[in-house]
Amino acid sequence: MSGKDKEMLGKKIRAAERGLAKKLIRWSMQRKGRPLPPEEVMDRASGEVVEEAHRVLGRAGKNILAELKETKEAFKKAYHEDDEDH
Repeated sequence: MSGKDKEMLGKKIRAAERGLAKKLIRWSMQRKGRPLPPEEVMDRASGEVVEEAHRVLGRAGKNILAELKETKEAFKKAYHEDDEDH
């Protein structure tokens, strides 16, 4: 894979991460009954979340896939607990 291909792949992965972060932020705000901010604010916030996640994971030396699996399980647990409350 050439350097240009790696760069393009990296950009696509970051865009996908920002999209996922934006969806999670939107879901969380809607779940709490809060109004959604303008799209440009959501874009900026999701980018900041992704960058901070990469910094944290880099410091912790964790594998991103392992962290995503842990986050998925925590999300499932929290979502399941919310269902039991209603």
